[in-house]
Amino acid sequence: MNPLSSLLPRQFSRASVPGSAGDGTAVLPLEWSSGRSCHRGAGQALMVVGREAAGASAGALTGLCELSVVAVRRAGPDDPAGQWQEVTSGDRPYNRRFTETAPFVLTGPAAGHRLLRTVADPSGRRVVGTSARRCLAVTHWGTTLHGERAIHTGADVDPHEAHRFGWLVELDPYDPDATPRKRTMLGRFERDRVAISLTADGRVVVDMVDMTGTAGTADSIGIADPDGARYRFVSRDRVRGGTTAAEHRHNMALLDHGTLSAGRPGTDTWVPLCDDARSFVPGRSVTEVLLDPRSAAQSAAQSAAQSEDPLRLR
Repeated sequence: MNPLSSLLPRQFSRASVPGSAGDGTAVLPLEWSSGRSCHRGAGQALMVVGREAAGASAGALTGLCELSVVAVRRAGPDDPAGQWQEVTSGDRPYNRRFTETAPFVLTGPAAGHRLLRTVADPSGRRVVGTSARRCLAVTHWGTTLHGERAIHTGADVDPHEAHRFGWLVELDPYDPDATPRKRTMLGRFERDRVAISLTADGRVVVDMVDMTGTAGTADSIGIADPDGARYRFVSRDRVRGGTTAAEHRHNMALLDHGTLSAGRPGTDTWVPLCDDARSFVPGRSVTEVLLDPRSAAQSAAQSAAQSEDPLRLR
C-alpha cells in the first residue's frame, strides 16, 4: 500500500506523455531536530508532486491539475527497507494541496494589466486555480517551478480569463503560508522543458522549450524549431546565498525582473523580446509580448534579420 495515498491525488495518471497526462516529483531536504537531513540517509524531506488527470480536457479546469506538498520521513541506516513514509503524527504544517479552488497570485509586469482583469477579479492579480502539472525545475533558493497548460476555459464568460493561465508557477514548499505565484515575466506558453542555472555573476538563467505546434512546421524567419521554440529569461538581479528572511524575499522577486528572449534554431543567437519595463517588439506592449511570446518572437526575429548587427543576449 502506498504510504502517501492519503495525500496524493487519486485516479491520476503517472504517464509523462506530452499532450496527454503528466506528472513530476521533486524531493527537497528538510532538517529535523537532530540536525540530520535526508541526504545523509535519514531525516525528513518535502515531496512536491504535480499531477494531471488522465484524459482531462484542456477546455475544463475542474479536476484537471493538482499540486501537492507532502512531508515524508526516512528512518535511515537502521531501517533495512530504507523507505520513505508520510509524516502522519504531530504538527504537519507543510502538507498542502493546490487544486482548482486554491488561490494563486499573478506577479511581474503583466500582473494587474487590463488584459488580465476579469469581472471576478478586477485587480487582475488574483487567480483561483491552476493548470500546472509536472514539476519542471527546482530553484537555487529552494522553490519549485511548474508549467501551466494554456487553458481556454471561461472565455465564453470572460474573454480575459484564459490570459490568467499558461504561466510558470513558482511554489515555496518551505513556507506553509505562501501563496503560489504565477510569474508573468517568463511568458505565457506551454513549457515542455525548463532548465535553471546561474551566470558567472550570479544572475538567474531560465531556459524553456515550447513544443506546442512545432512538429512538422517551418518558419521562414527562423523561430520554429523541430526541437521546440526556445525562450530564455535572465534576471536583472543576482541570487543571494544567505538564509535570512530578507535574503529569501530578495530571491523570491528574482523572476519578476529581467529580460525574456527567443532563440534562433541551431545558433547561440537570442532575440530580446522585452524586459520588465520595455518591449523590444515594435507595436507591442510588454504585456502583449508576454501573453503571446511566439507571435512576438516572429516579429522580433524579422526585425533582427533586417539589422546588420543581430541582437544577442548580453
